Amino acid sequence: MIRRLAAAAAALVLAAAGPARAEPELYWGMTLLDPATERATPNAWILIDGGRIVRTGRGAPPRSIPTARSHDFRGHWALPGLFDTHAHVTLGPLNVRLENGKPVMEAVADPAVTAHNGRWLLAYGVTTIRDPGDRTDLSLAYVRDQQTGRVLGPEALVAGSIIDRSPVPILGLTDAPTAERSVTRMVQDQATAGVDYVKLYAHLPEAEVAEGIAAARASGVRSIGHLESMTWTRAANFGIDSLVHMMPVHPDLLPAGRRAAYAASTRHGAFSFFEWYEEVDLDSAEIRDMIAALKANRVHVDATLVAFHLAFRGNDSAVRDADLAAAPPTLAANWQAGFRFDAGWKADDYRRAQAVWPKVLRLTRMLWEAGVPMSVGTDMANPFVAPGVSVSREMELHAAAGIPAWAVLRMATIDAARALGVDKRTGRLKAGMEADVVFLRRDPTQDLSALREVAAVLHDGRLLNPQALKQGD
Repeated sequence: MIRRLAAAAAALVLAAAGPARAEPELYWGMTLLDPATERATPNAWILIDGGRIVRTGRGAPPRSIPTARSHDFRGHWALPGLFDTHAHVTLGPLNVRLENGKPVMEAVADPAVTAHNGRWLLAYGVTTIRDPGDRTDLSLAYVRDQQTGRVLGPEALVAGSIIDRSPVPILGLTDAPTAERSVTRMVQDQATAGVDYVKLYAHLPEAEVAEGIAAARASGVRSIGHLESMTWTRAANFGIDSLVHMMPVHPDLLPAGRRAAYAASTRHGAFSFFEWYEEVDLDSAEIRDMIAALKANRVHVDATLVAFHLAFRGNDSAVRDADLAAAPPTLAANWQAGFRFDAGWKADDYRRAQAVWPKVLRLTRMLWEAGVPMSVGTDMANPFVAPGVSVSREMELHAAAGIPAWAVLRMATIDAARALGVDKRTGRLKAGMEADVVFLRRDPTQDLSALREVAAVLHDGRLLNPQALKQGD
């Protein structure tokens, strides 16, 4: 028995290192889950050939199926490969230093971080990601390296350098407009380089956000907004494609009588994450109008709840450090050394943040109930957000918001595929689709924590061993 298990593990490692097999592969005996239809098919089988799903069925495979390698997955559940629509796969440690008495931040490129992230994402069944911003050349290099097999990791749609006017820019991550190089020119340059998205950031004034949205449309790429200078309502009506973080912290979304006091008292930065929620009325006309604009304009939102949950509970090491061992070692050290969203928070700040957390969850549920397009994104590579495992944490937080498990599974599969425009080839387990499959030891429709118990992963038809991926084999 030990010898057979060792041989099977070795075969999985070889599969992880080589191309998809040239002969058909039959996977059988599992319960096949289709979040698009909320259907579970027991005793199912999937025939894979050339990296794609050829056929699926139930019961004994027909004798007409060509000779194929056979894989027994009885007692398992098969789900389409997962998406993380907010995964900074190439983002390295962020260092802070003083230059001429002023703070300067720099994102340090580290190929070891990228390699670690790619493997661990796959180990948890994440076969497609959207990287919403890093240095343009790094983002595009990952796409090329992943497609050619030089890097083992999920398929990626990417944004380039983040367009922002922060008073403390992040070298190697953000890029600021100048008199000679407008937002429009920056968008055009990134589009020409080959990105899928451009990201417009918090410190851009409203006019430049609008300029960036229009330039992206004209250049044939999509726009992502992490916004503070413009309300989500106005961004949606200007035509932004995607908004990130369940933190629409603009004073104009507060009741009129509370705006001036909030604007005068907020400490900005991460403090606004809970200070804004203390003042917002989620039943107000401002919030209803925002949600209506998001729905009407089909603006895609990923909430990244896990990133904020880790900050709000940053005084609880059992929560904050739960997945630290899954992070690239240099990133874990960077976070522990002080790069964190809750830097400077006092006991009362944590108390206030935790008190408003139910409102964060409620707003998330309100968007889903209204029919706003949503997907699962984690903000991976930011403080304490580890690759792969944080996707299941994010999904569990959506469930805690009151969203049913099947709906959360859709967000992480077919809904994400539609939002990214790849639903014609991935996001479901049916004939003609890419063979992206995650095999689980427990039923995630009953308990989303089952997503952390991955038995095997198929990525474009390649059978991968999660443990071997984590070990870097």
